Amino acid sequence: MNLFATRPRLSAEGAEALVRRWHRAITNRVPVEQLTPHLANGLRLDLPTGVLRGIEDFRRWYASGRHLPLAGEAVDLAEIRVSLPSPVHAQVMVTTTAEPGAAPVRQEWWVVRQEGGPRIRTISVHPSATAPATRAAALLGA
Repeated sequence: MNLFATRPRLSAEGAEALVRRWHRAITNRVPVEQLTPHLANGLRLDLPTGVLRGIEDFRRWYASGRHLPLAGEAVDLAEIRVSLPSPVHAQVMVTTTAEPGAAPVRQEWWVVRQEGGPRIRTISVHPSATAPATRAAALLGA
């Protein structure tokens, strides 16, 4: 018996829509209560400044106002690619851009299908290794 046959499936469109909506919401600094219902049990945010685990860590981080490089006024979603390794998991690869001349930042999101709909389980932010060199070149006018 296939257990996934009776469970609702996660679609690529649903996972991408969640990422876009949630990114727009965090960029617009909506109240944290509007963000947390979209977070899965076992949440993990892997940011360049450290790792956050769970919704309480997320609440504290969000209250700090330090949303870069995950989101911000100048951060746009330049590219999104979705793959579905299982009927209830989506890997969403996001490339963001910020100010002109800045290197793009890669983000890896994992979305899971839970009761009530898709939820964000993991977000890993991978700053470009060329970011400092790109900024230096822009400052020097190269």
